Amino acid sequence: MIIEYELTKQDYIDFNINHMNNSKSMKNSMLFQRFIIPVIYLILPLFLKYISRIPLWYWYCIFLIFSVIWIIRYPKIIEKSVIKRASKLIDEGKATGIVGHHSVTYTNEGIVDKTEFSETKYSVFERVVESENHIFIYVSSVMAYIIPLRAFKNQDEKLEFLSMLNSK
Repeated sequence: MIIEYELTKQDYIDFNINHMNNSKSMKNSMLFQRFIIPVIYLILPLFLKYISRIPLWYWYCIFLIFSVIWIIRYPKIIEKSVIKRASKLIDEGKATGIVGHHSVTYTNEGIVDKTEFSETKYSVFERVVESENHIFIYVSSVMAYIIPLRAFKNQDEKLEFLSMLNSK
């Protein structure tokens, strides 16, 4: 089975966001970062009481407000950061072969991905993830083939492809 499609910058960004939201190590890291800053914010007033004449309760109120704002806003801050980093990578041309025309061939030996710049072949995949608009075929914990669902002519073709992948 051969699937041909154009991979866009948005497809690459979608993969990065999907990976960020579904990777166990990324989730753990984000959870830690989301709550360590508020802990620091709440410890900081203990030191400020020695260098400031402002009452301790006042500092705690201020830092508590900052902590709540941080906890609420952190997921969006990280998502914007991922989008910015992925966009910058593509825009600077450091991701040659990621965006553009792809021809993915599924054979009994595995998957062959041909682009203008390279040809890669993987016979073992770690997992297959289907999102709302993509299929991600992970060949390592952080690397995947990105196949947009628009590459399939119809639902049956997509299901046939997923069936072949799952049988492997």
